Amino acid sequence: MAWITDSLRSAIAAVPSLFGRSPQQDIASAHFAPQLAIAAYMASGMLRKVIDIPAADRTREWRDWQAESDQIDALEKVEKELGLLAKVKQAEVLRGLGGGALILALPGDLAQPAPENAKLIAVNVVSRWQLSLQDIDENMASPTYGEPRMFRINGGSSTQQDIHPSRVIAFRGEPVPMGLGVSAEEAFWGSSRLSRVVAEVQKSDNAALWFAELVKKAKLLRIGIPDLANMVATPGGQEKLNARVATIALGENIMNATLFSAAASKDGAGETITDYQVSWAGIPAVQDMFDQRVAAVADIPFTRLMGRSPAGMNATGEHDTANWSATIAAGQELELRPCLERLDPHLFATAGVDPADIWWKFSPLWKPTAKETADTFKTTAEAIKLISDVNAMPQEAFNAGVQSVIEANGWMPGAIPILADMSEEERFGIEPNDDGTDPSALTQSETPNGGKEADPTSPTTAGGEEAPPRRLAANDKATLPEDVVTV
Repeated sequence: MAWITDSLRSAIAAVPSLFGRSPQQDIASAHFAPQLAIAAYMASGMLRKVIDIPAADRTREWRDWQAESDQIDALEKVEKELGLLAKVKQAEVLRGLGGGALILALPGDLAQPAPENAKLIAVNVVSRWQLSLQDIDENMASPTYGEPRMFRINGGSSTQQDIHPSRVIAFRGEPVPMGLGVSAEEAFWGSSRLSRVVAEVQKSDNAALWFAELVKKAKLLRIGIPDLANMVATPGGQEKLNARVATIALGENIMNATLFSAAASKDGAGETITDYQVSWAGIPAVQDMFDQRVAAVADIPFTRLMGRSPAGMNATGEHDTANWSATIAAGQELELRPCLERLDPHLFATAGVDPADIWWKFSPLWKPTAKETADTFKTTAEAIKLISDVNAMPQEAFNAGVQSVIEANGWMPGAIPILADMSEEERFGIEPNDDGTDPSALTQSETPNGGKEADPTSPTTAGGEEAPPRRLAANDKATLPEDVVTV
């Protein structure tokens, strides 16, 4: 297929034949025909990065299951057998190109609703151009407004098959603003990311191409032939020039030489040979300017798109990384999570796992360094100690909270399974069954003669009678005599 090796410029030049309008109109168009979308994606390395990077980062760290270890093992085993991660990434790439879908291979007739919680046989990926929408719901009071009541998949030149929407998970592009007059099918799939970046990518690619040609030209030798113009104008001059050029043709091919007309030499000297001079000052900055435009329009940090900071400018890598992480997290929650949540009931059934109390979250895109983790642990431990010192909550509630913090942050992982096997009394320090003692009873100590004396911390009334007992405060222990036994 010749278009695969064609340049992005040639792909754009082919737009009029695909749409019947000018290239300028179609570059600004919100939708791309499949031929143009795929040709542009395959032709430009920069455009491919613009589409691939968001798809890769949304799926790179995948998701963390919050469940028992055996349940997690079962779910991850099914995901691996289905090749789910790679297929979701492929569907995200298709989302950037204009739309794609996961087809759930489930028992039963494809044109009928999928059985509830049926086991998955396979998960397959198709592009939006392999699907057509049938009987789109136009009832604005319907929860499925704008969605098809049936998909039709084109399996070949003559094979078509209806497939129920419950078996299709659509990866749709960005919503199309209302009032553009687009078809219901294009409104369903949304706009391609290509539409906003292709013009800037074309400029960047052209700049890189022109600079590459300049590098090639800088390697040429310049051969000046004396009185070249007059030689060609005189009778027989063309033949004479051809003879002279033929003499140096082999050298020209070997030495990358170029010919030009030199001034006539007074002393009868022959050709003048010089190097072609190029000023490289400012060229990297110009190329960076075009690439930064691509990064800005694609909403991808320059440091992520190009793998480095812009030349001659202050690095903003840490700030860009934080912004990009937030952008990816938003895309995961708004676009990818709804797709995965439609798949999960069948994933649970296939893994033989009860979905009760199981949930998951996306893994963070960038993980903290060992030093950052240690600093976080230290800071958290100091905060926990401060809370403990003020005695602000019952001990069992405090213990449960501390263990939850440790588990949520992945600290001391070996202790969690042991704690899970303990009873609540052992794990959280809950006191055993009531033995009849009053926890608010006055603390007493033994006297040398075996009698009882009031706790020295207990206040007395003005008449010398003992005041009602009180519960020990958190800081009483430090003021008690050593022989006082606290309960």
